Amino acid sequence: MQKKLYVIAAAVCVALFLGLAGCAKKNVRHLASDVCLITPERTTKEQVLTYLGQPDEQYEMAEGGETWVYYDVKKTALSDTPYIGDKIGDKKYEMVKVKFGGDIVQTCVYRLLSDEEFAEGESAK
Repeated sequence: MQKKLYVIAAAVCVALFLGLAGCAKKNVRHLASDVCLITPERTTKEQVLTYLGQPDEQYEMAEGGETWVYYDVKKTALSDTPYIGDKIGDKKYEMVKVKFGGDIVQTCVYRLLSDEEFAEGESAK
């Protein structure tokens, strides 16, 4: 009888573990809150890497300096619905643009873009 209970308890633990492991996804970015940690004229590149991670885009400016761009997609729960999620769900795009002068942040801008605004911005590049 005790062996049967042990097997059931072990099976429940394994099922819970596998269920939790299945919920694990990619690292989650919190651009809206993490960008508040950046102070222009004070924050360094190393600190930006610590707060926001590796940039999604990185380019040199013609007037000197460097710009890092971060993107993240925020979806509603309905967006993940199979087959119809793209039609009924809503997506917003977070974008953070950090401009450096040397090793120090010069400007830092956060924007929340709609699908249309994001598409227009991508075609303008």
